Amino acid sequence: MMFVNIFRRIEVITEYQSKVRAACDTSFLYWHRSIAPVYFSHVFNNPTLAPNLQYFFAGLADCHHQISLMKHLSVETDKLAMLEKDIKDHFEEEILVPLCNEIETDLRLSTHSHLQLDDRNPLKFGKKNISALLATPPIRFFDSYMDIKKHITHYLDSTFYNLTTVALHDWRSYAVMRNLAHQKYGLQMIEAHLPSQTIEQGIDVLEIMRNIHVFVSRYSYNLNNQLFVEQSSNNKHLNTINIRHIANSIRTHGTGIMNTTINFTFQYLRKKFFVFSQFLYDDHIYSRLVKDARSFKEQKDELEQCYPYES
Repeated sequence: MMFVNIFRRIEVITEYQSKVRAACDTSFLYWHRSIAPVYFSHVFNNPTLAPNLQYFFAGLADCHHQISLMKHLSVETDKLAMLEKDIKDHFEEEILVPLCNEIETDLRLSTHSHLQLDDRNPLKFGKKNISALLATPPIRFFDSYMDIKKHITHYLDSTFYNLTTVALHDWRSYAVMRNLAHQKYGLQMIEAHLPSQTIEQGIDVLEIMRNIHVFVSRYSYNLNNQLFVEQSSNNKHLNTINIRHIANSIRTHGTGIMNTTINFTFQYLRKKFFVFSQFLYDDHIYSRLVKDARSFKEQKDELEQCYPYES
């Protein structure tokens, strides 16, 4: 009886590793990976469960053994790549994208809190504490890592930079959002280093020449500052054109554009003066001009050879 107990213990010791491996094998998740999006959505709605993501992805890593047993596959890595892409797509769709949108919305509402916004009191409506998701260390999945905090930082950096380049007048708002993201969520944002005002070379001279009729109708000349100013615009700013812009265009395209520019301008003025000359031959206009000329001849001595433009 004593030997039976000894051999039984020896058997347990020798089969210990294989039994533990079989008990901890989670490769069955490969056949039930449809639960992944449901689980990710549940974690997003309950951020305190974020530390468990490490164990879920570790369990999915055991699927490598299950895939290796598939004899009908010619390339094992293709199936692994498909599984990895499928899980990562679900992870991005259920956690990363909603989390990025929620943080961006919170930063915008906090920055524009001086406006009349809806009540955001967390004691009344409740608010998820997403700090646990941001505190999650990089998650290893097969041969790659997924860092939630770095992904959100990259998303906000790209979004704020792109929107600043589109509307430079909003640069201060996005600078405040960067500081708020660092203070509130601990995100290490990168400064955009974009100017607080536009330093571009202005509208290109060749573009003006191609649409010179549009330029003449939309721009007025400011005699005091010696520049052209756009009369109206749908944007928050008006375009201006001065000697510096013309010099930049010549520097960009070379002095050869001067002949083209003069030719375009001459042809345009030629057409306009032709229309103007035909307009002067109109009976109504011609009779008024003759009347003004006769009146001026009769009163030129009294007016001291000066035409009374006030009248």
